[in-house]
Parts: sequence; structure tokens; C-alpha cells
Amino acid sequence: MCYEVKCSSCGKTSWGGCGRHVPSVYNRIPEGQHCQCKNWPGVKTAGEGAVTGGGDGDGSSGDSKPASYCTIL
Repeated sequence: MCYEVKCSSCGKTSWGGCGRHVPSVYNRIPEGQHCQCKNWPGVKTAGEGAVTGGGDGDGSSGDSKPASYCTIL
């Protein structure tokens, strides 16, 4: 099970635990109080869109999009 922890680097709220319930922890934290020192598996953070998943999944959203490439000649 995952739970809220205080980040020792920035002082904001991060997560601890197994990593399978990270989206539910993220949803409980007020906007602007999320630590960005550590990844949030299964969560699309600021600039990526809304939070996905609810808890018991494997953290993958399944909606991966191909990257765009630029070739300089």
C-alpha cells in the first residue's frame, strides 16, 4: 500500500510504499503541494494532463504515443 511522506529535499508531499497505489495518493494531495523530486508512476503530472488510474493497476496507462522526430540535413 502507498502512503504520503514529506520530501526531505523540498518539503512537499511525496509517496512511499509499493508503488501500485501512487495515483490515489496523488489525488489526496492539494494542487501545488506535490513533490517533483521523485517520479509519480501512473500519474501524468503538470503539463502531461490529468491523473490516470485509481490504485490497483500496474502504473501503466496504455495510451503511449509515438515520439516525433526531427532530422537536420
